[in-house]
Amino acid sequence: MKAALGIAATVSLALVAAFSWWFQSGWLPTLVYALFSFVALALIPLCYRWFGFLDNDIIDKLLAQEQREHSDMMQQLKSMETGLAKLDNDEGAKQANTLTQLLNDFHEIIANRFRGKQLSSSTYLNAARRVQNQALQNLSDMVGIGHSIESLKRHENSDNTTQLATQQQRLHQLLSENRKLFTALSDTSVEVANIQEIAAFERTETLARLNDLADIAKQQSL
Repeated sequence: MKAALGIAATVSLALVAAFSWWFQSGWLPTLVYALFSFVALALIPLCYRWFGFLDNDIIDKLLAQEQREHSDMMQQLKSMETGLAKLDNDEGAKQANTLTQLLNDFHEIIANRFRGKQLSSSTYLNAARRVQNQALQNLSDMVGIGHSIESLKRHENSDNTTQLATQQQRLHQLLSENRKLFTALSDTSVEVANIQEIAAFERTETLARLNDLADIAKQQSL
């Protein structure tokens, strides 16, 4: 909109100058024409909103943001799945694959289901992303813990037995936490996909559930 307004302002000033030069009019007709041009210029932002161009800009920005985040998370997941498989963490590698599928489902919902409903889309996007990022962080932590466990096993002795047990316990906790997050994300995606009217979105427990999960994820990441 700023670009369109800038172009319009430049054209308007040029037309006022052209009017004054062409008609060799006095200051009063030129002033009236300038005021008319100013009013027309002021209507541009309103028309931009009335005809839906502003909404389209917001939607396009939202979708572009979601696409960037989606692509980045896909790359991270691919790397993590490979790393977890090399560490013989089969469940962790499976969870990376599961999160990939959940993210693809979420991507389709945002791109298609909420097309044109940027408020609900952005609300759902922000809440769900926080939960997804926590699950992604858990997988990343699993890779780090896996390398730590491998190192401890290579130099296993009485001094690091406790450390090994602690790392293995932490690994199980992360796997368990992700299973809960995946179940909630999957249920939420199904619920949202089945909503018949976009207005019904705010009346469901979907958003509240996502926000609760996001708050829990935030507390656990501290």
